[in-house]
Formats: sequence, structure tokens, C-alpha cells
Amino acid sequence: MRWSIGTANVTPGINREISVKREDGAGALVSLICLAVFAVVFIVYTTRYLPDSVATHFGGDNRANGWMSRNGYLLFMLAFMIGISAFVSFAIGTLPRKFPQWTNVPNRDYWLAPARRDESLSYLSAHGKRLGCLIVMMMLGMHYVILKANAVQPPTLPGTTFSAVLFGFALALIWWIVRLYRRFPKPKD
Repeated sequence: MRWSIGTANVTPGINREISVKREDGAGALVSLICLAVFAVVFIVYTTRYLPDSVATHFGGDNRANGWMSRNGYLLFMLAFMIGISAFVSFAIGTLPRKFPQWTNVPNRDYWLAPARRDESLSYLSAHGKRLGCLIVMMMLGMHYVILKANAVQPPTLPGTTFSAVLFGFALALIWWIVRLYRRFPKPKD
């Protein structure tokens, strides 16, 4: 599937069409890197508004019952966000090329046959990076929840905001899974 984004006159008298493959991993990688850079800057900048002792864990009554130092929270949040999104992107995008026999996609034998393997693995690579973007966005949402929770005394989990972040991530994850299954349908006989 190609999207045409226009034509360019590279040399007078010669028109060349510029096209972008939707399944190309480069666009997804750029998106992931840009989003991660924004997230790091946002988290570093806004963490200074947190108290020295940050409420990071909350009980069933939405009251804080676990704390971290501000610097400890910052390091944990950055390491967790970058680490998990990078690991997931790497695992989905790179490992299937090295170990195609361990790759689990719908209708695997058909889609990983030599004639379709490269295109299928390219899609998986891009799709893994899209999942990395979803994880970064979810972690940004969790950081925002922590900011709101620590803005009041005593620190209290904003249940509506927390639920909205989780619900949004769940919907995005369902969309991600549906896209995966739609990309690898059962072959027509």
C-alpha cells in the first residue's frame, strides 16, 4: 500500500513521484523518537513541581500509601518509559528477523513464506514501533496522574484521570491488535 504525497521537479523537465509506504518502519521510528524526546523533556521539566517526597502508589481508597524521592521518581519514570518502549519495539521489530520460527503472527506459514517474508517483517517492525509510541503515551498519562495526585494535600489519586488514561491505553491497544490481525488475514483459497 502506497500513499502518494505529491510530485517534485528534481531536474527541469523530469517529474518524480514521491511516495511513502505505510508499512515502512522509518516513519514509525521517527515518530517514536520524537515522541520519546518530547516525553523526556516534559517529564524532566514537570518533575520539579513535585514535592521532595512523591506519592507514587495509592490504595483502593485513592490515598497515597507509597512514596519515592523526587530524583528517584524521575530516574524510575524515565528508565521505565524508555526501557519498556525500546524493549517492546526491539522485540517485535527485530527478533522476528533473527528468529522467524519463533514469530507468532496470524496465519504465520502463509505470511512468513519467502515471497512475503520481507514485507511482513517490515510491517511488524513498524507496528512494534507504533506499540512503543502507545507505551510512551501511556507513561506520559501516568506521569500526569502523579502530578495531579501530588498537587493536593494529602496526595490523592485522581480516579477519573487515572481511569481515562487506562481506558485510552486499552482502546489504543485493542486498535493495535485489530490492525495486526487485519494486516495478516487468513489467505483466500
